[in-house]
Amino acid sequence: MARLQVRSARDDELHAAAALRRAVFVDEMGAGAGAEADRFDGQAEHLVLIDRDESDPAILGTLRVALGSSYTSQEFVLDGLPDRSRPLGEIGRMCLHPSRRGGVGTGLLLRAAVDRLQGLGCRTLVGTASFPGTTFDHHLPALRALRDAAALPGGWTVRPVARAGRRIVGAGRPADMRRVPALVKGYVRAGAMVADCAFIDTAFATIDVCVVLPLDSVRMPRALKAWSQ
Repeated sequence: MARLQVRSARDDELHAAAALRRAVFVDEMGAGAGAEADRFDGQAEHLVLIDRDESDPAILGTLRVALGSSYTSQEFVLDGLPDRSRPLGEIGRMCLHPSRRGGVGTGLLLRAAVDRLQGLGCRTLVGTASFPGTTFDHHLPALRALRDAAALPGGWTVRPVARAGRRIVGAGRPADMRRVPALVKGYVRAGAMVADCAFIDTAFATIDVCVVLPLDSVRMPRALKAWSQ
């Protein structure tokens, strides 16, 4: 069994991490090439997932993590979240090589991000999670199911910025969770919640939901320990 490890990307690994992001977000999901790499990359720490048993390990996954909510706040207004006296932490651009999807890769990257942010005094993590394409009605059944499965607590509010926001309304069906992207379901399994709204990102060619994860209630599968020992 591979021994997977998450670490801060070395200088010589940043290019490979960027190449994986382009392959996933641009080639696979259809995002605009000019939108994938952005000014927020320079403000973040970039984490990479590797197999530490390999002498020259390939980049199997990547994620950026930063203090604040600069990227998420472009799409969502977060002033309805509690405990704003402590800084928010933010994750973004998480992606995995196809060979590592459906396993523990998402959890390992998220666990490392949580550890970093807790060390910086954060109590809440935010970010955006994406559905491919910009046809809102196509994804509405899955968005409803996701909202119902991982709703924010009463009194917590997030709203989309007006220019491209949509509310998720109508009854959901649990069976439609199968249409939610695997990465988004990985966030939910870890304890993340989502707002009842979405943002249509035409530059990135996605429909985004706002993910909120209180760091003191993170749930991680026991399998993560076995894969990282």
